[in-house]
Amino acid sequence: MFFHQLLFLSLLILSATFTDADIVIMKNGQVIKDVTIKDEGYTLYCENKDQSFYINKNTVENIIRTGPETFPEKAKDFFTSLPRKTRLFVKDYFAFAATIISLLLLLAALIVFKALWINISPIFKEGIRRRDVIKAVKQLDEDEKSVLREFYIQQANTLEMPVEDIVVSGLIKNGVLQTTRNKGQYSAGGLLLPVIISPAAKKRIRPRKIDMPADLNAPQAREALSKSRPQYMYEMAGFYKSLEKKGR
Repeated sequence: MFFHQLLFLSLLILSATFTDADIVIMKNGQVIKDVTIKDEGYTLYCENKDQSFYINKNTVENIIRTGPETFPEKAKDFFTSLPRKTRLFVKDYFAFAATIISLLLLLAALIVFKALWINISPIFKEGIRRRDVIKAVKQLDEDEKSVLREFYIQQANTLEMPVEDIVVSGLIKNGVLQTTRNKGQYSAGGLLLPVIISPAAKKRIRPRKIDMPADLNAPQAREALSKSRPQYMYEMAGFYKSLEKKGR
């Protein structure tokens, strides 16, 4: 019994694509058979196997629809014809299936979102970091410039700097400088670690930006640079001098 009902439902689905002709009864008594009718406002568009034409609605007495019901109507009629137990089973099955499908779609959406976030998050964070570095480079003060000039004075890409110094630590925090390792040695100025100018900052730092003189060999330029070197350089030099005196 249930198999025959399923077969009938399949036939309904197949038959939904076909339409039978309708009948138009005119006010003058004329009957037009075997036409397919499409309502276009004040007129009816009629079509049969031989021709197509328009009819004014005012001239029509009645229209007899001989075509099949739409698929939703057929499905509804079929569903109501099923036994009560079958209807309850189908209803519960579709409710259960809809719940499972919804949960699976939600899970898939979460997986896709997580995958996208894993790939996009580093790019997003890197963009924010680069923006902060650009801002920090634009707002360098004199002490920060003196630290950055050391890379040009000593002609080195990597320098050991006291990372606990307030100026050096500020440049590291802003992303202008970055350490190359986490282990180092302690000196008079604190923990010494190898430090480089970060790639994002290096693209935007030019000698003129940090007040480097054009001619390093000029006596006045060398004297000015010597007086404006970072404070930790003087502190470390004084510390080593005092050790040398004690040793003597």
